Amino acid sequence: MVENKNHTLAVLLVVSAILVVGVLIGASWQVPYVVKESYTEKEPYEAQEPYQVQETYTDYENLRYRVLEKSYRDYFWTSGCDVWTTIQNTDDVGGYFNVDFNVRTSKGTYTTTSTRHFLTSGASHKFLVSFKGDYKSSDYDVNSPTKEVEKTRTITKYRTVTKYRDVTKTRDATKYCSALDKLLGNC
Repeated sequence: MVENKNHTLAVLLVVSAILVVGVLIGASWQVPYVVKESYTEKEPYEAQEPYQVQETYTDYENLRYRVLEKSYRDYFWTSGCDVWTTIQNTDDVGGYFNVDFNVRTSKGTYTTTSTRHFLTSGASHKFLVSFKGDYKSSDYDVNSPTKEVEKTRTITKYRTVTKYRDVTKTRDATKYCSALDKLLGNC
């Protein structure tokens, strides 16, 4: 029986040695495993970007003028009157002016347009019309010509540009752990 005990002890020692060697080998032996790994990447995209430009365009403006005189005169020798307005061109270019008169006299109400007259820059002219009847009241509208004027304005345009944004992605990554940790479920 002593032999049996020694034999059992020897077997236990051998098994223990094999286990110790197995644990040491399992602890040092690395095995691969796969995990999902997150990372950030710059991704290009197209966007519309506003920008401002100055644009030249042609506009039309009436010539500037000044009314120097507005008056009337009744005829003393007959039933009638003259009505006039004196206009001065105060613009830097010349043009044809005329005046619309609306006149009320003892004989009725009249609307008439004067003859056109070219006024150079700074020049003036008396626009005169005659009516039947004694003068009661009047008003007038000056018709000034237009001129082309170069103007600029700011407009917004758009262009396509490439921009970048951060995008989170995932990928498979291979990691390593000891065979013992793998066996124990730690990785």
